[in-house]
Amino acid sequence: MHKSSFQTMVKFKNCYLNKESNLKILDIGSYDSSGTNYNYGRFLREKNWQYHGMDIHEGPNVDIVVSDIYNWVEIEDESYDVVISGQAFEHMEFFWMTIKEVERILKPGGFCCIIAPSSGPVHKNPFDCFRFKDDGMRAIADYAGLEVIECYTNEDEISNPWYDSVLIAKKPYSIKDNSLDRRMDNLEKKLDLILKEINK
Repeated sequence: MHKSSFQTMVKFKNCYLNKESNLKILDIGSYDSSGTNYNYGRFLREKNWQYHGMDIHEGPNVDIVVSDIYNWVEIEDESYDVVISGQAFEHMEFFWMTIKEVERILKPGGFCCIIAPSSGPVHKNPFDCFRFKDDGMRAIADYAGLEVIECYTNEDEISNPWYDSVLIAKKPYSIKDNSLDRRMDNLEKKLDLILKEINK
């Protein structure tokens, strides 16, 4: 991982995550073979947070090993508050399948932050398939049904040569997530309005 990606994830943490909240955080592609200090796990292990690194191989900074990067049978639906990934999506042959898994495991209202290069040299691991622009990141979110909060490409000199694109998105709440009591309250209010109109 490079310095600008590390700084971007720190910015995401500071802007969107509350240290006082109990959060479960999953880091996709967390294996750290770099020997550098640029590891997301270093700053995402707050007192009230559970950080889990996920990858397809055991190793440094990996807590969960999945057998298939496109089908995480090891992880339950709606089990994480935050899902992050940096410098992994460009290595995935079918990244659209991965973003669907991100949506599946996020709790309603949960955040994801995906960072991937928009340029830079080929770096196979074992594949180097894609580069992402901000419009591409928006399309990824739309495909998975995630609400885009921020989407941009870093263009400052520190980002050279990768000029990472960043997607910050949120899993929306839906009617199926409402409690039965809340739905009944809404129905009663609608019935009250109808009865008032009839009695006029």
